Amino acid sequence: MSPFTKNSEMTSLILDSLPMGVLFCDMDYIIRFVNKAYADLLGRRPEELLGCDITEIIPHSRARVVLRDGRAEMGELCQLGPGNALPVVVNRIPVRDGQGRLAGMVSQAIFNDPEELKKLSSKIDHLGHTLNQYKRRIKASLAPQYSLRSILGESAPMRRLKQQVRSYAQLDAPVLILGATGAGKELFAHALHAESPRAEGPLVSINCAAIPKDLFESELFGYARGAFSGAHQDGKIGQIELADKGTLFLDEIGEMPPEIQAKLLRVLESRSVCRVGSVNARNVDFRLVAATNRNISAMLSAGSFREDLYYRINTFVLEIPPLCERADDILPIARYVLSRMGLEHLAFAPEAEAAMLAFSWPGNVRQLHNAVVHAATMRHGDMIQVDDFPPDTLPSADLPMRAVAAGDLSDIMADTEAVVIRKVLAEQGGNVSRTARTLHIARATLYEKLRKYGISRRGA
Repeated sequence: MSPFTKNSEMTSLILDSLPMGVLFCDMDYIIRFVNKAYADLLGRRPEELLGCDITEIIPHSRARVVLRDGRAEMGELCQLGPGNALPVVVNRIPVRDGQGRLAGMVSQAIFNDPEELKKLSSKIDHLGHTLNQYKRRIKASLAPQYSLRSILGESAPMRRLKQQVRSYAQLDAPVLILGATGAGKELFAHALHAESPRAEGPLVSINCAAIPKDLFESELFGYARGAFSGAHQDGKIGQIELADKGTLFLDEIGEMPPEIQAKLLRVLESRSVCRVGSVNARNVDFRLVAATNRNISAMLSAGSFREDLYYRINTFVLEIPPLCERADDILPIARYVLSRMGLEHLAFAPEAEAAMLAFSWPGNVRQLHNAVVHAATMRHGDMIQVDDFPPDTLPSADLPMRAVAAGDLSDIMADTEAVVIRKVLAEQGGNVSRTARTLHIARATLYEKLRKYGISRRGA
């Protein structure tokens, strides 16, 4: 048989066992129930409080306001006890009867031990500090790592290109960056974001060539909870959503699968994204920057790149010239690499400078950087020689070199360039288009050099 004969007895025993204070007053503000924890906070015994007016026991009580408005007041600091008693957190909750009419108010003192409040406050401060740290780390990881000042080169083509970046950055239309591998497409994408009004927003970079085909959709668009077997139970936010209020950089967009191209087109048109396994679209606001080293025109003809997507992403085009078309930047970049290594005291031998200027640098700035690092590491003394460079980097080093004097450096460069063009043209059977692609220069540029050096396609 139960030791409790009445429900009220059980209720009283339960409420008296709680570590938090509980008090109930009726519509006349008369205390009808108070547990021991609440009475302790008031410095009284429970039987002394029953039948008393709460506004007399607690002069600053807000019972009148709560019972007048019928609205709860949650989580307020209140000093219940006399003198210098520490404040506690109080909830004031209206109580209604079965017909929905106000019947009184429950006052709930959450902390009857001030130390609990101190501990919770400390935990909240710690969590807030930790959250701010994560926010700073996330913001730093999505911030641009490069600016226009990071882009080396003051040749005429580079000056024009940097001015284009400044102009395009102020507009919100898509930008397509074209350039060979190692030309610095990522640097220009970062500079576009850093110079734009969206600079305080995130910069989300995606290398389309590095994402496995079967993960492409979930990586870009995210997925809902339970979207597929093995999915995280809370779902996942996609990279496109992460770019909200910022810039989305799609590097090597030419590697994007056709089915993903169609879905990306819908996102660009609707400005909303739907996670895999969800029917709820989420609005996104981002500026698109795409880059590729592929021949997009050939891909359009072959049907491997959607024409409608192409015209959505190429409102503005930045075409980065290969390093061999801006020879004025080669030596300054090489010297900058040395300075970054802390080797400013080193110098390049005249023959090495001539060889660097004459080489076509098919890997562009990235190849030049690696070659200089190799040469600086392998050199003997403070002068970097041609032989210090990787053997497959400067084929012109094997060509007969005249003694370099102040007036004939340009002649050596021209002779070497002519030899390289003849060699590659012969290897390509006189085909100008293939030769231009191999040398990473425009076909019009190659025709100009053929005329300059008197090189015949038939005699190649």
